[in-house]
Amino acid sequence: MKIVAANGLLVLLPSAFVLASWANAGRFDGAFYALQGLELLAGAANITLLGLNMRDGLRLAGRLRLRATGDK
Repeated sequence: MKIVAANGLLVLLPSAFVLASWANAGRFDGAFYALQGLELLAGAANITLLGLNMRDGLRLAGRLRLRATGDK
């Protein structure tokens, strides 16, 4: 969860502000699309980590059972 928080505060939040200001200025160049791609990757990493955390929490609470194939 520390990685999710750091990713949100250090990557997602600043890039959202920069992208908003660049979009308002009409600056749609290579840097804009590169930063947007970085933001998309960081967001995908966050949603993946949050999903894994949710899965582990459900397993700890006993609401999600392990598969019979030996998956832990």
